[in-house]
Amino acid sequence: MSYTATVRTQGDPLNVRSSANGLVVDTIANGTKVSVTGDPVAAGGRNWVQIGTNRWVALEFLVRETSTDNNNDNSHSIKGAKVVATQTNETIAGGLKVYRTQLIDSTGKVVNTVRCVSGRVSKQTPADVAGSQTPIPFGVYTFDRPGAVDKASGEFGGVWSPVTPTFKTNRSGLGVHYDPSAFKNNSQTGTSGCLATPTIEEREVMSNFIRTYKPTHLIIQKG
Repeated sequence: MSYTATVRTQGDPLNVRSSANGLVVDTIANGTKVSVTGDPVAAGGRNWVQIGTNRWVALEFLVRETSTDNNNDNSHSIKGAKVVATQTNETIAGGLKVYRTQLIDSTGKVVNTVRCVSGRVSKQTPADVAGSQTPIPFGVYTFDRPGAVDKASGEFGGVWSPVTPTFKTNRSGLGVHYDPSAFKNNSQTGTSGCLATPTIEEREVMSNFIRTYKPTHLIIQKG
């Protein structure tokens, strides 16, 4: 496994070690992009990843980068039923960006397409900051319980299917639901960061797909 990530510390340089939890051999400035190769290795109470020959850093200080190209590759390479949501420049409900969301079965056939929204209307740039109420970060997620659509009241609009990111992010409590506030045009318009259908009709299409086809992955990508 290989991918690009950005160093994210409190501002201090990040130590580079000769091995997982080994001797410090170098430092990298905050904000530097690095190429990660291989899977994480646990040592000394942390997870470590390799960024070069005899160069290891702590995984907790990296934020994985998910470019459009990488996301598109993921949508094709992931097998099985999946939900692929592509952010567009189209807006509804006073400024919510539309995510063109394809519901794809295990053969790769697009069963249906619905609109989705994410984040509050005044905050439409995805971020990894916890509690930011911005759109769900770009990347690949797994459905916690494929095929399950739980009953959920209030802002969840009666339905809830939780997902977990496969990449490092400070966001949590993410899922797919219906947004009953989408067209109310107030401060609560949109979601606090999940992916949501904006109408009851689209809610039913999404819910029926999840129950019937049991998708294992949700892919959020920029168009």
